Amino acid sequence: MVDAADETNSPPDAVRVTNDAHIALAAGATRIIALIPEPATAPEAIGDLTGMATPDRERHASMLLSRAAALASRYSVVSAKDLAARPTALTVLGALRLVPPPSKVEVSRQPSITAAFDAYAVIGPGSDQPTVWAQDLFTYDQRSMQDAPGPAGVLDTTGRPRMMVSGPYLYLPPGNWRACLRFGVDAAAAKHQFRLDWGTRTACVSEYVVPGAPGRYELELDFIWSEVDVAEIRIILMEGSFSGTVLFEGITVRQIEMPS
Repeated sequence: MVDAADETNSPPDAVRVTNDAHIALAAGATRIIALIPEPATAPEAIGDLTGMATPDRERHASMLLSRAAALASRYSVVSAKDLAARPTALTVLGALRLVPPPSKVEVSRQPSITAAFDAYAVIGPGSDQPTVWAQDLFTYDQRSMQDAPGPAGVLDTTGRPRMMVSGPYLYLPPGNWRACLRFGVDAAAAKHQFRLDWGTRTACVSEYVVPGAPGRYELELDFIWSEVDVAEIRIILMEGSFSGTVLFEGITVRQIEMPS
């Protein structure tokens, strides 16, 4: 993040460099240029800079990327990919030359993290492919996992009504975001009612579902982020259960056009 003190094309008297868009905005800068790195490199970079471990570094990186992307409606935003594609350095603020890094920063060693950060590769609606947020990014009801041992996402419904899945608490920039939730149920779980939520921790859209038959299902939910905030899906068992198994297969997210 680079900010300067006036709106002219002349070189600024001073330049402030920060990794957080909120700092530049709080300083009252009128000329701001946001530099968006390759998203997959952000969690490792945050870990090296701050000492944060998973999942805090992923959440912090998603917050910084979302804050920078949120500037696109008012200020200049340059991605690392755009910068690397230029034949010459990019000159900004009259005299500052921006060049791509000489070597690629290490990406996350966890494939699901690398895939999850694709959500920040395109600023605004227009991505051809949705971003995959895989099962291992989410939080699960521990009793459900103990009763149905197996890979992440296999859950036993036996017991009282409860929240079975939540997360992943990565941040998203403002916009209309569509989530496609993928899940499966066996014959016993298909008889129960579930509530599926998509939104932030304080506001969401909800859908009540009774599958009715065993199988795999997909449900799309749209929610508008008015500001940078965490994203959360919740799958809640709405009634007590004597038996049943749910397979949560993760979600895909995509920014879409705002409703007219």
